[in-house]
Amino acid sequence: MLVDHQSIAGSRVLVHLASGIGNIVLATPLIVALNEMGLSVDLLINADYPDTAELFRDWSVVATVHSDGAAEVLRREYRFIAPAVPPFYWRRFAATYRRDRRAVARPPDSLFYRDEQEYYLSFARRLGYPSDLRPFCTLPIAPSDSFDVTSRTMAIAPGSKTGEMALKRWPFFAELAEHFADVVVVGTSDDLLRANGEPFEFPGHVRVLAGKLTLRGAAEVLAAAGAVVGSDTGLCHVAGAVGAPTVMIFGPTPDATLGPLPPNVIVMRAGLACEPCWFGDRFRACSKRIDCLQQVRVDDVVNTLRELMGTGPLDFRPGAGDSQIVLNQS
Repeated sequence: MLVDHQSIAGSRVLVHLASGIGNIVLATPLIVALNEMGLSVDLLINADYPDTAELFRDWSVVATVHSDGAAEVLRREYRFIAPAVPPFYWRRFAATYRRDRRAVARPPDSLFYRDEQEYYLSFARRLGYPSDLRPFCTLPIAPSDSFDVTSRTMAIAPGSKTGEMALKRWPFFAELAEHFADVVVVGTSDDLLRANGEPFEFPGHVRVLAGKLTLRGAAEVLAAAGAVVGSDTGLCHVAGAVGAPTVMIFGPTPDATLGPLPPNVIVMRAGLACEPCWFGDRFRACSKRIDCLQQVRVDDVVNTLRELMGTGPLDFRPGAGDSQIVLNQS
């Protein structure tokens, strides 16, 4: 389906998003692109965390947000539907779209694993969005002053999903917090655990808000912080999308396959020969020790955060278009 986008301006389109918080944030360039084309955009969100839909509340580019299942919403009048659901989630919805002629054709699954953001944007491109345009991830969330979080505050988002996904968690967030006077921790109560199940022992001055905020509330705190640090996790993608200076610490999972992150996001990784291994021989080289995260040094993260917060020098100074720090390049 290739369409002259000038002929469809004003048409209603439903964008169907699903899966984790990070996946849904990475799909926001699609929403921006459709709005730039003059389409009226509704969202249908089937998320792992039900309150993910609250991240899109009061966004001027979205008419309505639905989070109550697909069947009823799909009976509404839409000229186009963009089933921008990740391949690993698609099986539960495929039958629903089998005979729906409004559905924009899905790209090959392989594109998702090469460039996730372009995978979502391909739905807009099929409707005529130019191939040379590429919006960054964004969310319509302003800072909150409810928790006295300011430009002096360093926010930590230490968690990720449980199970094998927990092995993405950098183990040294508590040690990192010792280097900053004003620190908050956000996420769920489970995010306060290291990958091995042991709790992060944060210093006494740290304000632990994990488990005490809604997802929207956590996003507002992140938007107010002077810098945010976390692992490859949904809240770090939220931080990047709301414009916070953000450091994402990667290990076994790839960052290049996500597509270009906003310019306020810095990716840090150890740079071991075996990483990333997530889509290969997962954890084989280290027998699940996750050496790549163990070798991201606290001092390097401290220096990077201090540079972002304007409180200290950094040997590596990110320049335009250069937003990755690889600690062990050989």
